[in-house]
Amino acid sequence: MKFIYRLLSGCLALQLFTMSAFAQTALPVLPPDVAVNVPQAEFAGKGKLTFFGLEVYESSLWVAPNFKGLDFEKHNFALELHYLRNFTAVDIAKRSLEEMQRIEPVPEQKVVLWVKTLSEAFPNVKKGDRIVGVHKPGFGVTFWHNGKRSGEIRDTDFSRQFFGIWLSPKTSEPKLRLALLGKAKL
Repeated sequence: MKFIYRLLSGCLALQLFTMSAFAQTALPVLPPDVAVNVPQAEFAGKGKLTFFGLEVYESSLWVAPNFKGLDFEKHNFALELHYLRNFTAVDIAKRSLEEMQRIEPVPEQKVVLWVKTLSEAFPNVKKGDRIVGVHKPGFGVTFWHNGKRSGEIRDTDFSRQFFGIWLSPKTSEPKLRLALLGKAKL
């Protein structure tokens, strides 16, 4: 009887361990705002941005079939950010422009316009908020905040440079880029 009890306990422990391991490797659920904007979206990868040990956000990349990372600007995709801290819209906009300029110079008149436009498209975010940016080739970008459309920028140069923050080979966060493109073709 003790043998059967130990055998059943061992099987149960193994099953729980297997379920736990499966749960950790299960793919994220496709968010509705991504499903609507990127038909046939596939999960490509995810990563977390930390800055001096502080967690800033977790990010996920959702791509259309045949997505290629080196030609990201030619494809429809969505980048999802789950914020782990509070930020104002202006702070997000200014930081985004700093990162965009690291990759490629932005003319001063565009910097002023893009900071203003981004500040209007982004809300202030609180820990737990979610922003999704949807890249639309030949159009620009549409932003969603917690599942509700928050703005759009109809500028292909802006969209390419904005998403370059995460997807350009010149990004300041190459490990995050590789994590996001983990299952996509480079």
